[in-house]
Amino acid sequence: MTVIIPTKEFSPEQRRRLVLEYLERPHGTKRAFLKEQDICFEQLRRWQAALADGDLDRGLVPRKTGVMTRRDATEIRRLQAEVDRLNDQLAAERKAVDALGKAISVMHSLGVADGAEDQTGSLPSSKPTSS
Repeated sequence: MTVIIPTKEFSPEQRRRLVLEYLERPHGTKRAFLKEQDICFEQLRRWQAALADGDLDRGLVPRKTGVMTRRDATEIRRLQAEVDRLNDQLAAERKAVDALGKAISVMHSLGVADGAEDQTGSLPSSKPTSS
């Protein structure tokens, strides 16, 4: 009787996180990290090479022997944080644009016309001016 033990499946994002965490670990703690995560060294090296070559997300076998250093891992983390910050900023700006669009729509429904502004950019006064 053959017993088949299913292998752990990791998403590309989990693989990226594990490789970066491994690379950022100080010397002497990496073996314990692999044991804790139940990953063999050869598997992690394949993921590392795939990440370095840009093939991790596509699930391809590395084209080259990609090499990554702790500095590379730190830079990837910094860039990912910057991407996340910019995505948050973009989401906030999209909400602002949406709110402005709704405000303009309400103004149109209330009868405020686009041509209500004069050349100076101010709205015409409803009060007569006295001299």
